Amino acid sequence: MSVVSVKVPPKVKQDMQRVKDSVKWPEEIRNFILGKLEEERRKENIENAEEILRKVRRLPKGSSVKFVREDRDSHH
Repeated sequence: MSVVSVKVPPKVKQDMQRVKDSVKWPEEIRNFILGKLEEERRKENIENAEEILRKVRRLPKGSSVKFVREDRDSHH
């Protein structure tokens, strides 16, 4: 694994030290980073999907009904 350093104000560091027996800071920070990365990946995926959808040709209103009716009629 790689090491990442984070600067925090002295008061925050003191508070972190105070609760270090009940909080696993490296694990908490690692999980936060991984969660944030996943959130950003999802945003990118949504943006990519929206870009693809913008390029898709829109069908005239009522096309779905027409296609379903044609499909049903073709089975008789």
